[in-house]
Amino acid sequence: MRKQRDFPVTLYRILLYLSRMRSMDSHYKRIVRIERATGVDRKELKKYLNSLEKAELIEKLDSGEVGRGGHPVVYWDITEAGRMWRSDIGRMIQLGQRMEIYPQSFFYLPSDDII
Repeated sequence: MRKQRDFPVTLYRILLYLSRMRSMDSHYKRIVRIERATGVDRKELKKYLNSLEKAELIEKLDSGEVGRGGHPVVYWDITEAGRMWRSDIGRMIQLGQRMEIYPQSFFYLPSDDII
């Protein structure tokens, strides 16, 4: 049986990463970097990013470049609404921690372990 990822935590990790990288170069906002930082599989991540874009929580920016496979290189950035949702989801996770549903580690990204 395949292990299911918790939905609020997945959204929180994606929005948290994009929020942290808001001031960084667009290179840090490519799908490969987001995948590594959040621990979400690329195929699953694409679905989440597209859904978050439709909800206007993040925006997709076309770089005008073409990748090795001939696909357009796009970057993702969090919107102000996305930042508010990240904060709200974070508070829900904090409540879950107080109720002992979520461990403390849910507030950290896998990339936080990399020094």
